[in-house]
Amino acid sequence: MTDPVDAAVLAFLDHLESGAPRPDLDHLAQPDRARVRTIVNGLVTARGIDPRAERPAIESLLDGTPLAGLLPAHTTGDVTAVRRLLRGVDHRATVDIDPAPEHPTVVLSYLDLRARFLLVPSDAPTVTAGVRGLVEAIFDGDPDTSRVGIVASASPELLTQVLSVDDVADTITTPRGERHTRREPPLPLALAARRLLEQSAPEWPSFDFDRANSSPLDVAGVAAEIAGRIIARESARSYRGDKRRAHRALLGHEHLFADLVVKVAAQGSAIDLDEEISRITRAAA
Repeated sequence: MTDPVDAAVLAFLDHLESGAPRPDLDHLAQPDRARVRTIVNGLVTARGIDPRAERPAIESLLDGTPLAGLLPAHTTGDVTAVRRLLRGVDHRATVDIDPAPEHPTVVLSYLDLRARFLLVPSDAPTVTAGVRGLVEAIFDGDPDTSRVGIVASASPELLTQVLSVDDVADTITTPRGERHTRREPPLPLALAARRLLEQSAPEWPSFDFDRANSSPLDVAGVAAEIAGRIIARESARSYRGDKRRAHRALLGHEHLFADLVVKVAAQGSAIDLDEEISRITRAAA
C-alpha cells in the first residue's frame, strides 16, 4: 500500500516541476497532513535557493550569537585594529605595538610566550619567499619570539597563518617531497590567537583533594593492577614459540611484579633488578 504522505509529496513535486495542479490535502488525516506540510515547506524554501549565489560573510552568520565578538567586520586591517582585536581575546595577555620603521608588528605576550603578528597586504596569509624572509628576520632580531602570525590585511576575517621557527627553517623532506612538519591551518585572527594561547598557556580548572578520602596510596595494589593488565594484553598477542610460552607463564603472577615495585620504592633499597627479574622468571616457569 502506498504511503499517503509519499503520494502527496510526489504530487507536489509534479506540481513544482511540470506545472501539474497543486495537490489537495483534505483527504489526509491530521498527522499525515502536518507531515506533508512540513516537507512541502522545505521543498518550497529549497526551490528559492540560488546555487550560484555568493556565500554569506561569516560575520553575518555569527551576528547575534555569542561568537559575534570574535569576528568584527574589517574592510582593511592595520596594526591598531589588530591590537584592538587581540586585546579582547584573553585578559591574561598583554598586547602592544612594536613600531618598527619598516614592518611594525603587534606583540602578544603571556608568561614566556611572545607572539608577533605581521600584516601583509593580501587576501590570504600565503608564505611567499618575501614573507618568509620577513619572518626569519623577526625571529633573528628577537630570540624571545616563539611564534609569528602572518595576518592577511585584505581579508575580511583577517586570516592568520601562525609560524614557528621550524616552519621557516631549512628542513628535510619526506620521500614524496613533502615537509616533515605541517603548519597549523590559517584561521581568523582572534581564533588563531586563542588557539595559540590555549596551546601555550592552557587554563586548568581548580582541583582540591578530597580531605575525607586521604588514605595512603596502595602502591602494591596499583602495581598489581597495572602488571595484570600488561601481562593479559601481552599474553593475548599472537606470539609463537618460547615468547608465547613465556608470556602465558606470567599469567596470575602479577603479585611478583607488585612486590618488586614495593621493594624498589622502599627508602634505602638496594636491589639487583637483573637478579630479581631472573627470580620472577624462574618462579613463573
